[in-house]
Amino acid sequence: MKLLQVDRRPAVDLPRSAGVVVIGGGIVGIATAWFLKQRGIASIIVEAASDIGIRTTAMSAHCIRAQFGEPDNIAMMAESLDFYEHFAEQCGLPESSAGVKLCQQGYLFASTDPADRPAFEDRVDRQRLSGLDDVELLDGGEVRRRYPWLSDEIVAATFRGRDGWIESDLAVEAMAATAHVPVYLNVNVERIRTSGGRVQGIETNSGFVAANMVVLAAGPFSRDLSPERLPIALWRRHRVIVAPNSAIPQSGPVTIDANTGAHWRPHKGRALLAWAQPETDASASWPVEPDPGFINLILRGDEGIGRLAPFWRELAEELSPRDVSVTAGQYTMTPDHRPLIGPAPATEGLYMHTGYSGHGIMGSPAGARILADIIDSGHDRGNSFSPSRFDGNTPPPDVERVVI
Repeated sequence: MKLLQVDRRPAVDLPRSAGVVVIGGGIVGIATAWFLKQRGIASIIVEAASDIGIRTTAMSAHCIRAQFGEPDNIAMMAESLDFYEHFAEQCGLPESSAGVKLCQQGYLFASTDPADRPAFEDRVDRQRLSGLDDVELLDGGEVRRRYPWLSDEIVAATFRGRDGWIESDLAVEAMAATAHVPVYLNVNVERIRTSGGRVQGIETNSGFVAANMVVLAAGPFSRDLSPERLPIALWRRHRVIVAPNSAIPQSGPVTIDANTGAHWRPHKGRALLAWAQPETDASASWPVEPDPGFINLILRGDEGIGRLAPFWRELAEELSPRDVSVTAGQYTMTPDHRPLIGPAPATEGLYMHTGYSGHGIMGSPAGARILADIIDSGHDRGNSFSPSRFDGNTPPPDVERVVI
């Protein structure tokens, strides 16, 4: 979308000082600058890559859902979805604008285990108490009536039709443009300089930038850049794109195997497949090298996407190597799988906006609004996403919990 022009600037033009520096030009950093602008707070963005939104953001599945289990997560994601639903209006774009091409074909969590039904019922009850009155609890027959290509073994599911996916590159471009924020590209931040427990600025490959306020929104690199220890583990996350094929139902929802976590959705005449499997904590890196065996695992494995959608097993045998591609990024996992939003516990002037645990596309608008309110008001009261919530107790993420 080139309706507006992003203020991209080279590293050689990096200023020597700024009021607020946002580290990271992915969707989280861009949304941060956008919401700060709404509060009348000017900032600059520094991005290590050659353009905005081309690393972790680009490697995502671009999905957005409000079907979470915790009230604060539900509220965050519902607010973000509302922002995306009214994106053109929010950004002051023409009525003819495509916005973020929000596709609301729904999110379906399905199980083949009858023992899961009570948990599904409880989850739907909690979601409805949190305001999601349109979440549906379905039995296997209703699932197959709506989506005949799904397995006869499905016995229970939850569904919400307003959930779906966006084109994240459109969101990044439009928010960066309408924030009227200068974005300095190819700027590698080497260190956040502090003195006496206070932020002084950032040291980069293009020199030092003095700043009284720094927002750390660097995704997987946030942990390395933070002067304080962050309770974040990095997991590699794969994504497979399958070429156009008439066997792929383009009217389907995001379909998630609640028993294994494997999932897929239609993608521009093609399909996008993903499986957020826990991995050993890794170092931040770019690019992230994918495991070539992941294609077979998700397409042909016993617990892959063919378990709930049998047509995939037949289609998988017809696909040639040129019909599939695999890429990978990194999840920033916190112990409770919720983001770190707010002031750093021990460094005045440093704010965290990271640790989304795979939900950055979903949560960044509401998360950025929360952070902008904190910065504008000067207090962090009532913020359940505060980085200080761990109080030094930072157990590793629960690797047994399926993350989607």
